Amino acid sequence: MLSKLKQKYQMMRARNITEFSDYRRQLVEIPNAVFLHWQTTAKNEFPGIPSDAVFFTRAAEGLMMFFSCVQRSKQACALPSKAADSVWHAWNDWSSIHLDKFCCKHFGSTIPHVEAEQMASEMDLALANCLVTAQRAEGSWPGSSSVPRLFALDGKLHMPHDYSYFATSARVGFQNMNSRGVGAGKSTYPESLGAAQLLAAGLISTLAYEEMVKKQAQAANNGSSCGSSGSSSSLDNGSCDSGGGSCDGGGSSCGGGCGGGCGS
Repeated sequence: MLSKLKQKYQMMRARNITEFSDYRRQLVEIPNAVFLHWQTTAKNEFPGIPSDAVFFTRAAEGLMMFFSCVQRSKQACALPSKAADSVWHAWNDWSSIHLDKFCCKHFGSTIPHVEAEQMASEMDLALANCLVTAQRAEGSWPGSSSVPRLFALDGKLHMPHDYSYFATSARVGFQNMNSRGVGAGKSTYPESLGAAQLLAAGLISTLAYEEMVKKQAQAANNGSSCGSSGSSSSLDNGSCDSGGGSCDGGGSSCGGGCGGGCGS
């Protein structure tokens, strides 16, 4: 009885999230069969992932944010959210044809799913492109003191064994999350998400670069190199790791997961 009431409450909350989402039009068209398939399969691929309707809806909303980034940028993007990726995997497995039709209808083209290992050295640029595109979509300036909702998603959902992103004075970093979805260990600041690399990749203007460098210099003078902002994760006594230049084959060094190329 209690279990049924809890499930009913979660479904009600999920409908409420959908109703007030910027992606309401897309979310209402995701078949319930995708949710049921996700409930059955996601836990096998993503150990410890919750299986309730609220988590699914938040994750699906994150996937819509990512599809929107791919549509806006017309360049390869890397998905920073394993929660969103779990929905993508389940949907693609349930019916890739239906997913392609959905993307064509709502985002103008199909969005190919590319596994992290296939992106290899392109992962760092794809993740940086997704970050800047998501920032612009939300009207924030590169180097702002918070990360876009897509990048903050898994930290808020406490997605097990994932990355929790945060921003500090013109730097974007992340922490690995443990099995409880809590940030643990050192904070990593990938060079690929730093001002110099974003400028070199043509993702930000010279003006934006100068503003980011200025903010970083001010933070250094104030002695605040590790404070977090815009994230629900906790840092480990302020310890930082400034490394993380380019990504390895799995994309783990820059916190990226699967990606999507330009719409085809």
